[in-house]
Amino acid sequence: MKSFFLGISIVILFLSDRPELRAEEPPSAVAKAAGSEISFRRDVWPIVRRHCRGCHTNTKLEGGLSMDSVADMLKGGDSGPLFDIQDPDSALLLNMIRGDQPEMPKGQPALSAAKIDVLRRWLEAGAKDDSLPGGDAPPVRIPETYRFAPAVTAVSVSPEGKRLAAACRSEVVLFLDVDAPETASLRLPTESDLLTHVEFSADGKLLAASGGSPGQYGELRIFNAADGKLLSSRRVGTDTLFRGNFSPDSTLVALGSASGEALLIPVDPAAAVRAIPLHSDWVFDVAFTPDGKQIVTGGRDKSTKIADVESGKLLRTVDESADQISAVAGNAEFAFSSGRGRTLTGFEFKIALQGVEVTGGGNGSRPITRRDQYAKALESQPGPVYDLATSFDRTRLAIAGDYGDVRIYDTTTRQRVALIPDVPSPIYAVSLNQDGTRAAIGSKSGIVNIYNVADATLIRSIHPVPVQKPVAAK
Repeated sequence: MKSFFLGISIVILFLSDRPELRAEEPPSAVAKAAGSEISFRRDVWPIVRRHCRGCHTNTKLEGGLSMDSVADMLKGGDSGPLFDIQDPDSALLLNMIRGDQPEMPKGQPALSAAKIDVLRRWLEAGAKDDSLPGGDAPPVRIPETYRFAPAVTAVSVSPEGKRLAAACRSEVVLFLDVDAPETASLRLPTESDLLTHVEFSADGKLLAASGGSPGQYGELRIFNAADGKLLSSRRVGTDTLFRGNFSPDSTLVALGSASGEALLIPVDPAAAVRAIPLHSDWVFDVAFTPDGKQIVTGGRDKSTKIADVESGKLLRTVDESADQISAVAGNAEFAFSSGRGRTLTGFEFKIALQGVEVTGGGNGSRPITRRDQYAKALESQPGPVYDLATSFDRTRLAIAGDYGDVRIYDTTTRQRVALIPDVPSPIYAVSLNQDGTRAAIGSKSGIVNIYNVADATLIRSIHPVPVQKPVAAK
């Protein structure tokens, strides 16, 4: 499913196989029946979302008014509250949309009588708020058993190589000992429509899972990696979060966003999130350098960038590719990036960041130093690249994508040191343990395969979630 990183969104493709999340809930026919109870979320919110939020939202406060929630409408804007629960007939909300030439929606056809009636009846019934904490996103449903095996969208193997975490749609499945098949797995639910990232911290104590709901919110959950206990959960922004990386000291998780920002999200849920604006389009992946002082980012604007963590300053746009960048990684000497263009390139920090001079500013900043001074090409890949992963000690780099093998490189020499062939493809996720001797690979097939890297021996093949058995034909 990670083809969404190469197209419009990873979320869209996965949701196409999830009927309960595929379409928004239409206004209920119940709302048309006289005397029936009106639901804000089911009946009113679709009207507000379609006709009002183009101008009245927290990011576009025309008239000082947001209609993102019932509380916002009660607060009102420059003209006062939209309604008074004690006096619904005089509601500004109704007065603005009624009449032969209603004032609202501005520049749009007038609301139908049926929609106005839904709003009126909701107000008369007390304007009850049954919305969800994250807005109008439908509740996430995690089935006890799946009809079909969901794709593994992200995977992580712990530093010691014993534990495994796999992201399957909206849940993380944690295996506490992959070498002991009899050990039960833990299914850890989230409120993300789709998880895009899972990762063990460098000390092996924490497990991060992130994703979100498209157009609604991003979500980051932190679990205890030893027993799967939920330690914290927070919603960030207004869209799904993309891939990223734990900081070396395990205090931050850096994630890509649809806003063009790299988000630095503290593990401590009470600490503030920092947003570093770097790209002009979606940021698909973020990686820390081993000292935690810099981040490497790649995105849909086809660029690879390096930024300073403490100041949030862009240090250099090290590359502008012919196609979008879906994955980045780094060690102490090189930043690596790859994507749809099938190239794998290393960018030498020592040269790229030496005597930096740039022209322009912000997203338009461009390096003066020539690219060929610091860019070191590795071998081309057989297809579009979806994921890069370094071992925890940063000595090995694994790469995978829309083809049936995983290639592992020495990060210092940039030479290929291993090849794992005949893997079910497309491969959406790859992860290495501490020294890169063990690899976990997740694919569209819904299976996670664990390999011994040295000889490409398959150690174990895992189906993370239960799937219905097909009924035999009579």
